[in-house]
Amino acid sequence: MTRFIARSVGVLGVAAMCASTACGQRTSTDQEILRPGPARSVFLLDSGWSIYKLPDFQLWEPESQATEAQIGALHLPPLGSDWQPVELPNDYVVGGTITRDPNPAILAGGSICPLGARECDPPGSEPVQGKPGDLNRPGRGAYAGHGYLPVYPAWYRRDVTIAPAAKGKRIWLDFGGVYRDAVVFVNRQYIDQHASGYTGFRFDITKAIHFGAKNTIAVFVDPRWFEGWWYEGGGIYRQVKLIATNPLQVSPWGTFVNADVQGVIRSLPAGDSAAAKLTIQTTIQNDDQTSRRFTLVSRVLDGAGKTVATASSSEVLAPDKEQTFSQTATLPAAHLWSLEHRNLYRLVTELRSDAKAVDEESTTFGVRKLRFDPDQGFFLNDKRVEIRGMCVHQDFPGVGLAATDNLWAWRMELLQKLGANGVRTAHGPDSEGFYDEADRMGMLVMAENRHLGDTYFPKAKDTTGYSDLSDLKTMVMQQRNHPSIIMWSLSNEEGEGGKPQGRKIYAAMKEVVRTYDPSRPVTAAINGNYSPQSFIPMEDILGMNYHNADFDKIHAEFPSLMIYGSEDGNAKTSRGTIETSRKTGLCSEYGCEASGNGGPWRSWAPVVEHPFVAGEFVWTGFDYRGEPNPFSWPSVTSQVGAMDITGAPKSVYYYWQIEWHEKPAVYLFPEWDLPASEAGKEVLVRAFSNCDRVELLLNGKSLGTQDVPANLYLDWHVPYAPGTLTAVAYKQGHEVARYTDQTPGAPAALRLTAEVPRLTANGEDVAPIRVAVVDANGNVVSRANNLIHFSVSGDGILAGVANGNPTSHEPDLADQREAFHGLAMVLVKTNGEPGSITVEARADGLRPAHIVVSTIRAAASAQSGR
Repeated sequence: MTRFIARSVGVLGVAAMCASTACGQRTSTDQEILRPGPARSVFLLDSGWSIYKLPDFQLWEPESQATEAQIGALHLPPLGSDWQPVELPNDYVVGGTITRDPNPAILAGGSICPLGARECDPPGSEPVQGKPGDLNRPGRGAYAGHGYLPVYPAWYRRDVTIAPAAKGKRIWLDFGGVYRDAVVFVNRQYIDQHASGYTGFRFDITKAIHFGAKNTIAVFVDPRWFEGWWYEGGGIYRQVKLIATNPLQVSPWGTFVNADVQGVIRSLPAGDSAAAKLTIQTTIQNDDQTSRRFTLVSRVLDGAGKTVATASSSEVLAPDKEQTFSQTATLPAAHLWSLEHRNLYRLVTELRSDAKAVDEESTTFGVRKLRFDPDQGFFLNDKRVEIRGMCVHQDFPGVGLAATDNLWAWRMELLQKLGANGVRTAHGPDSEGFYDEADRMGMLVMAENRHLGDTYFPKAKDTTGYSDLSDLKTMVMQQRNHPSIIMWSLSNEEGEGGKPQGRKIYAAMKEVVRTYDPSRPVTAAINGNYSPQSFIPMEDILGMNYHNADFDKIHAEFPSLMIYGSEDGNAKTSRGTIETSRKTGLCSEYGCEASGNGGPWRSWAPVVEHPFVAGEFVWTGFDYRGEPNPFSWPSVTSQVGAMDITGAPKSVYYYWQIEWHEKPAVYLFPEWDLPASEAGKEVLVRAFSNCDRVELLLNGKSLGTQDVPANLYLDWHVPYAPGTLTAVAYKQGHEVARYTDQTPGAPAALRLTAEVPRLTANGEDVAPIRVAVVDANGNVVSRANNLIHFSVSGDGILAGVANGNPTSHEPDLADQREAFHGLAMVLVKTNGEPGSITVEARADGLRPAHIVVSTIRAAASAQSGR
């Protein structure tokens, strides 16, 4: 689905945007005159907000949902200096001060995470200690699980003027995501609340609107109730839109295109094609006082904008009713969506009444064929595709949960460079921008629901019901048109899965999915209890977490279900770190487990060896805040990523990259940059390669050649001497790859590299800029930890800083950061004006650096979406 991203469109009459770095300081008193067009109009409301933080809020203990009495006790604070300007998307928790002691506001409630475990229980439960001898996380509770950042409520407000001509329209507020328990008011009138921090929601605010006058939108946000056991942030962290429609309208997320593909014709270079029968379902609501006759017109446009199919029908809808209408269309030679050819179509839905258009929607979709074979694995368009996926949290350097669409594109590009072709959302729905980029870039998505049943505890209990399931319904309806999504995961590692109540919950959830999307299989990420008494027999495909040694056994137990690794790996490493230390909180890059049993080969080799296994999703693509693993304080992030939180590769990254790419390659670590005191001492040198043999040379002298064991690694014990360490890889006796590491000199300068070289001047795009401490020859000095200061000028603002250090307690919203093993990151955000952003970096004793990021003018208009 495409999104409406324009900030000024002809029919809107929006006031001119600001033209300097002060754009990020617009206050909520700025007003736009929003003038809807004759049909549907969509206005992006991400600028001009203010925030009022409540760090000492004690009106009530954390609750999964606010009660009527609690909502009645809320009062919007008066305007004053305590209100601070803010732009959306915004995660205000990430800007807090890391501290070992929790903020008093969360002591009264929230969930309990036992030490050394991932299970979280309701308040009042007795904590369970980790197993003796485990690398558990002493002191880890719910607060540590969320990254030691204080969480507390806040108010957001924004003023907006809607033209008198809009009277008679339905006015909606659309929130992409708020963490969490959002309570929405318009002109001090209570509208509604939405508890989930993961699903988007849309409220009809028509009755509260003053047409032709200023309207105050206020949102109370309370993130103190934890839905998970990782960092979940807080705030309006996705886009907000105001939508104006006629009373007769397409319902929210009311279009669905299901393609029945018959046969596949290989037609490179344009991609595969096939005959496809489209079933188009459109849900219409009539908020008028009388019955309405209308014509429903559905047009299918190809990638070039040409109409390739049309369906039209005359319908009648009673007043105050909602109904789903079905149409069919045929594409004789549909261009199929695949990993290599991201062919997309657009459905334009038009409602016509009294000879004029009263509503129009646009929905992007793709046509492809999915098959899940229990003996041969996953097939896309009749071609077997091995799933090479990564599990990814919605947590970014600097900005926390407030990821813009272009940051998702950057992150997917990093995953594809690694060799991944899939992403599992962990553990809940992501933003619309994530799924759009997965469609555009050709990634397979395991789309995961946050909760099993009707609960806001991290895990379901015997008392958990399943009569509502509205969040699951919302997730499916919002994302069902994305071709990148290949399966719906209904839960993750739920203890209830093996109990009668868990079976009942899963059956009800499966029925909801079937109602709104019968085209994809349902699954779950299951860690243990693989028995017929669990809900596994109800699944369409079986996801297994960390039980790769049991593939044969489980395949024999459930022969009709395709098996895949839904969560594997969990290799705990810290970038550039040689020694594991509980005191420092860092892991060796060889792996925290002394036995080496936690290496990625433990999960990948069984996948390769079993053709009936469809592939796997590795835990995780990136380090993420909270769930400190394997150590708690001073660690504040999980250390299980192939990359650190900034996207800088760790040693384990290269194992996956080499295994998942056919190109011959070899990689060595650690970086050949040890203290002079280590000279002559033995260093464990490890090599990853997909070749036959590897020879190791130090300063031109051979240290021996070894055969490469399948899917494993090679080790040498080398007396340290500065200089050049080289690995030469051979296939059939011929050199096919080479890797060289040079001992760097002393730190001499800073170097800046834009990970995203160009931004759209839409007031939202963010550019991550890689910062390196280098020697006089430009080599990264991996032992450098200089404090780096940043300044930003031009058409943008500083958005955050990071360095990938799991134990860093430095603030993310600051103008300085220490390097971690020679690297750091600064992020800048466009202010909405085309031009350029200049970033300067300085550190004592080093040559400074600067870089210019261009910002191009945003398109004047775009299609609206849901």
